[in-house]
Amino acid sequence: MPKKDRNDEVVYELSRAARCYNCDRKLLVGDLVTVVIGESSEYSDEKEREVRCSKCAGLEQMQVVKPGNAKLTRLAKKYSKESYVIMRWSELWKTYERKGILAEPLAIEKANSEIQKDSSK
Repeated sequence: MPKKDRNDEVVYELSRAARCYNCDRKLLVGDLVTVVIGESSEYSDEKEREVRCSKCAGLEQMQVVKPGNAKLTRLAKKYSKESYVIMRWSELWKTYERKGILAEPLAIEKANSEIQKDSSK
């Protein structure tokens, strides 16, 4: 049976200050946010993008897994009920770069313990 392809949700690491659309909290460089595409305005065909802080998006209980350890990332993603890819805009390359994932703390602990168990064999 083929493995179900799971589309990863994306969160963004801010590269400049902003404000949360929902609670109007000031967001600093490096904060994690989600972007929600809203309705298009009557004056423009462009859709409005709403930036939401991690608290308003319900992500404050999630933990960051930094890039560099593929096994930890893969296992944390496997054990987490929901996971998000962290992206950040690069001014140098004019594109988004992957900066890790967000996963549930228990999934990260389980992945770490599995890696330690495998390495002790």
